[in-house]
Amino acid sequence: MLNQAEQVKQDGIIAGTLNRRRFLQVAGVSAGAVGTLGLAGCGGLIGVDPEAGPAPSIEDVLNFALNLEYFEASFYSYITTGAGIPSANLGANPGTITGGAQVKFTDPNVAALATQLAADELAHVQFLRAGMSYFGLTPVDAPALNLAALGAPTDDASFLALARQLETVGTSAYEGGVQYLASNILAVEYAARIHSAEGQHEAALRQFCISKGITSPAVDKYDRPPVLGSNTIFNTSVVTGLNTARNASEVLQIVYAAPGMTGVLSGGFFPKGLNGNVKST
Repeated sequence: MLNQAEQVKQDGIIAGTLNRRRFLQVAGVSAGAVGTLGLAGCGGLIGVDPEAGPAPSIEDVLNFALNLEYFEASFYSYITTGAGIPSANLGANPGTITGGAQVKFTDPNVAALATQLAADELAHVQFLRAGMSYFGLTPVDAPALNLAALGAPTDDASFLALARQLETVGTSAYEGGVQYLASNILAVEYAARIHSAEGQHEAALRQFCISKGITSPAVDKYDRPPVLGSNTIFNTSVVTGLNTARNASEVLQIVYAAPGMTGVLSGGFFPKGLNGNVKST
């Protein structure tokens, strides 16, 4: 059985048939400039205003994503098992995680959904950490997390309501960032595949909310919560039929519980902010 680093090397999402030089080209950097992301900006992908300064490094981009994966993996792990993800996946000096608690599900289908979400998000953490290490980058440790920042789920309904909110944020973040990958078709392909997985997560959660008549409040002005018997089966615009694309400042405003505020460095689910260089709304 392959270990995680070997699997990353084999898997086409990171390496596969691509050698290290080709991977860096996909990411938009030259082989001689590993530390500099060669894109004009990263906007929705990592929460950096493309007009605010130079683009962040590829290490910063991946660490931003890793912070969010730590959060999602920890959230679903506590929900399904009452404990966090294994310490081997958190780094040498992880932050304190508070507010996590197991939910005693009454619907086995909801329990199965939560279990698969937990497995997917833990795999994302392992994949990112192993991928970064393979390419000589340093993954940040898990940040301090307050999993009860919006209230701890206690049953099927409160879990579905909150998980739906979290997944719609993740889906829209990829839509906001894909424009910055347009010069590289492979990067667009991989981003689209990840976005598709996030979209499946969101769609399943929306359908459960609709079928059970569960209210999942809007996370911001762009969100269209699912409502039984309405035209919000999908989180799409009634004008364009398109899903919402959020830039990363908008994503961080949600997870920091700082709606409409810029320059915020912490709060909400991340009481001490993200680890790494990219952390401001």
